[in-house]
Amino acid sequence: MSFPKRFVNSVLRTFFRLFFTIDRSELAKVPRSGPLMMIVNHTSVFEGPMLYVFLQPRAMHALAKKELWKNPFTRSLMKLWGSIPVDRGNVDRKAMDAIFAVLDRGEIFAIAPEGTRSKDGTLQRGKGGIAFIAYRNRTPMVPIAVTGFDRFKRNLLRFRRTRITIRVGEVFRPVGGEGRLDAAGRQTLADEMMVRIAALMDERHRGYYRTFDPTFTLTEASPPQG
Repeated sequence: MSFPKRFVNSVLRTFFRLFFTIDRSELAKVPRSGPLMMIVNHTSVFEGPMLYVFLQPRAMHALAKKELWKNPFTRSLMKLWGSIPVDRGNVDRKAMDAIFAVLDRGEIFAIAPEGTRSKDGTLQRGKGGIAFIAYRNRTPMVPIAVTGFDRFKRNLLRFRRTRITIRVGEVFRPVGGEGRLDAAGRQTLADEMMVRIAALMDERHRGYYRTFDPTFTLTEASPPQG
């Protein structure tokens, strides 16, 4: 690992340990090798960096808006973390190729199926477009629910550390099938992905998926990787 990467990771670990109380024991459930899509709920800018540093030495990559490459500082961070630039709301062919290259190398591609941050800490409906990435190669996925970051500002003003809860679910994958998913199929798959995240959260955080029918037709448990 290069010195700049070690330095940035060290700074981030120090930040998280100073301002948060994080039980990282659940992260032991994340497979230590093999291609993996990590699907995570999205309430703040901190979920990605936290998982990135605490899952080392596993290589993890994520999408990032192209605007971050315009600023020299954030551009350096994006390159350091191997982030994949995308236009807002549009994963183009170049980005898709980069995502598949990450998975072909046996690394982690992390994404929030909701697409945008939740302002109230509850789950929004997943975006159907992301399902294509998982469906194409029946990529193993692991659902992760992170809660607590929505209380950070309030606790900071009170000089309190914020408790972060991380829960990791069972690895699963899309059911094999012929042909491409249509728009309805992609949305169904996205909903099944989100339901697996919702199952890791208490009821008040489940949002759109609080009363969602947890019937799985396009996903199945994945055999252990090894």
